[in-house]
Amino acid sequence: MPELSGERVDLARALQRLPRPMREAIVLYHLLDLPVAAVAEELGVPEGTVKARLSRGRALLGSHLDADAQRAVTGAVER
Repeated sequence: MPELSGERVDLARALQRLPRPMREAIVLYHLLDLPVAAVAEELGVPEGTVKARLSRGRALLGSHLDADAQRAVTGAVER
């Protein structure tokens, strides 16, 4: 099994921290490249709900990644 780069590991960890509905929408839309309509159909929710989950999920994902990066920098400085 190929090793994941540090950035991919961070992304995978951040994705796991998202609430399941947001994570599902992000994976289907961004990683599987499905259009919003297909994501909505797959999840059984309206397109507007998918768009909201994507927006909120990306924001939360960004904050998780920023927090992880901040901890990494702080940990490196403290050593």
